[in-house]
Amino acid sequence: MIEIVIFSISPALFLLWYFYHKDRIEPEPKIYVLAVFLFGATVSPLISTILSLPFAFSIYAPVFIAPIFEEASKLLAVYIPYKRGQMDGVMDGVVYGVAAGLGFATTENIIYGLSFGENVVLLRAIFTPIAHATFTAVSAVGLGLMAEKKVNTVLPFLVTAIVLHSIWNFFALIYFPFNAVLLVLNILLLRKLAEIGLREDMEKIDYYLSR
Repeated sequence: MIEIVIFSISPALFLLWYFYHKDRIEPEPKIYVLAVFLFGATVSPLISTILSLPFAFSIYAPVFIAPIFEEASKLLAVYIPYKRGQMDGVMDGVVYGVAAGLGFATTENIIYGLSFGENVVLLRAIFTPIAHATFTAVSAVGLGLMAEKKVNTVLPFLVTAIVLHSIWNFFALIYFPFNAVLLVLNILLLRKLAEIGLREDMEKIDYYLSR
């Protein structure tokens, strides 16, 4: 059991550390990043599980139902810093979205590991944290842009995250090896979002220095 918990938590903590330090220009308060991670690991899974109960035996649930409730419940975690004025751009969305997604993935991996054994955790430890982190980063970027008054709603970003999650679950069910390709694409997408966020932060610094 201890091994399962370690394998479930370690990749998430490493990725959280990595992306937190990617935000080197305007780092987010550690207390908020931790709060979002813990919300994603506790409240978000609880909410999504409760909402999914009526569809528990539906063959369509993993592809069409679960992604909706999971992405919405993870995004709720990011509203903590958003409502407290801690978000002002793309990079903030990436950091907080990654934190929420990694928290959710940690709990999910622990549950799967306790249910199906260590071999499942070893496989999911590689795939699941990056997938959840990417999906939630996409939707959380919407909140970052809303904080900047660049967009009026987060809905298109949330829908995009749900679609990406649905595609992931679809191939996990019918042909899991293809998820290795999706994993690479998720990594590239997450990296691109971080690059956009860092570039935006640099432009802000240049703007204020030039005034």
